[in-house]
Amino acid sequence: MVKGEIVAEVSNAMNRRQVVVVTGGGAGIGAAIAEAVGRTGAYVVTVDPGVTVDGLGQDEAPAETTADRIVAAGGAARASNASVTDAAAIDALFTGLVDEFGGLEAVINVAGISRPTGFDQGDEQAWESVLSVHLDGYLNVLRSALPIMTAAGRGRILGVTSGSGWRPANAGAYSCAKRAVAALTWQLGKVAPRGVTVNALSPIAATRMVTAGLAQQAPAATGGDQNQTGGVSLAIAAMPTPEQLGPVGAYLGSDAFSWSSGNIIFSNGSEVAPIAPPRLLEAARTAEVAALATVFDTIIPAAFVPAEAAQQTNGASNGRFAGVFDETGATPGTTGSGGRSCLIVTDDPQWESALCDALTSRGVTCARIAGAPATDFAGAARQLGQAARDAGRIDSVVVARTGSGTESGGTGEPWQQVLEEHAGITDAIRSDVAWVRAVSDHAAESGGRMRIVTVTPATTSGGKSRAQAAAQLSRAAHLVAEVQTDAFAISVETDADSRYATVGELVGYLASADDAGMMSGAELVATAEWIGLRSHPHPEASISFGGPDIPPWVDGVLRSIVNDSTTGSGA
Repeated sequence: MVKGEIVAEVSNAMNRRQVVVVTGGGAGIGAAIAEAVGRTGAYVVTVDPGVTVDGLGQDEAPAETTADRIVAAGGAARASNASVTDAAAIDALFTGLVDEFGGLEAVINVAGISRPTGFDQGDEQAWESVLSVHLDGYLNVLRSALPIMTAAGRGRILGVTSGSGWRPANAGAYSCAKRAVAALTWQLGKVAPRGVTVNALSPIAATRMVTAGLAQQAPAATGGDQNQTGGVSLAIAAMPTPEQLGPVGAYLGSDAFSWSSGNIIFSNGSEVAPIAPPRLLEAARTAEVAALATVFDTIIPAAFVPAEAAQQTNGASNGRFAGVFDETGATPGTTGSGGRSCLIVTDDPQWESALCDALTSRGVTCARIAGAPATDFAGAARQLGQAARDAGRIDSVVVARTGSGTESGGTGEPWQQVLEEHAGITDAIRSDVAWVRAVSDHAAESGGRMRIVTVTPATTSGGKSRAQAAAQLSRAAHLVAEVQTDAFAISVETDADSRYATVGELVGYLASADDAGMMSGAELVATAEWIGLRSHPHPEASISFGGPDIPPWVDGVLRSIVNDSTTGSGA
């Protein structure tokens, strides 16, 4: 296409009616956003298969659809019953809209279901279904929409995550999926095609899906245990109605928000707050040290544990560890390890050797499984049970499976590589969860406290998202009194051979040290030269405006907050 044709195409796109797709637009927040978008003059296509909140059946057909209400109010709209889990149907819908209208300006992906799952709850099919809709469904939308928008040189994509994906919340598959959506947003938004933006809304409202998901965690009649929901009250009166989220969703999915890409904005309809991604709180050298175990035994309790508790470093004062990297230590890392045993679950002989070496040096007996590691709930439970019978007792489990993320071909654009590297992520997350559940169930049955360490290869974009999902799930371990499990997640962000010894010693500490349980739920990272502790996602600042309509000044303040956090120029 020559320059004149490009200009003409852009001009046509600006002059014709814009086309906006809202998945999950049949009810709740999706419907509210669709109606708000309809009031802007855009042609709205709601995508909703009309399933029940658990996705297991069909809802009664409403007397009036969202599209009907938009048309009745003077707008233009129609409904589609496609499911985001049907990649072919989504692709056909999007390309059909381009053929019919000449373009696709925005996609707002609100589709989701809720099934009872938690750290120690939910069958495998429930986990698989929730992950499929919330994560695979969003990936299907991205894979269909981004090529269209790339060709047009413009477009807006707004995903939907949840506070359950960045607060400490015992929401199981929903938490894992929504944390992976957040991780995908932070990564993909930074490499989106020119003229295209990818952001996400993190809403809270009294929808049927949110109330059903939260109700499993605590009695709604009493307002719920906010320790399990990250400070969110379960009382219906405390939550806004879905309609209050409509204007915010429409704004975040519009050209007015085109200055942003790769950001997550929380909103309850009367406030907005950018959510900060995980950032380093502490890092400690691991390259060329005299004894890794000595370094970890010193630095983790003195620096990492307080930083995890306070979500800020206690450094920036007098030197804390100047000499520790040269110390050998007489008998490093043996405190509290007596009589403990650890099951190593891996398909990599180098991981097995390094992990066992580190654990043995701390007095921990290593156990192994026979054959390949199970990737399903029942199989993991069987293998753990057999290992416990053979060993007499298992106190901890470390899972370090390869193949956690698909490598991209390296020939496409960066955004294409991100999507390629997310292939198979839901199966990988589900397989990780299989071992977490096996440990949780075994601890409940045996009456003893256990530890599980999930080691995730995270050199790919998909691996990083999977690692964040594992970290999010680990944060729920201490939210339920009945769960006698400490859970740890390590994101291994290097392919260097040094990772084996480094992570081995880190796992050795987590599996054996008496005080290691204080690091349960921490977001740990290992590289070729250092290990680190990252913060949990959190609101950077809040803007209160009363809502639901957004005053013009809010955009400027939000832009200032986001830009300051990106450039580091904030006060």
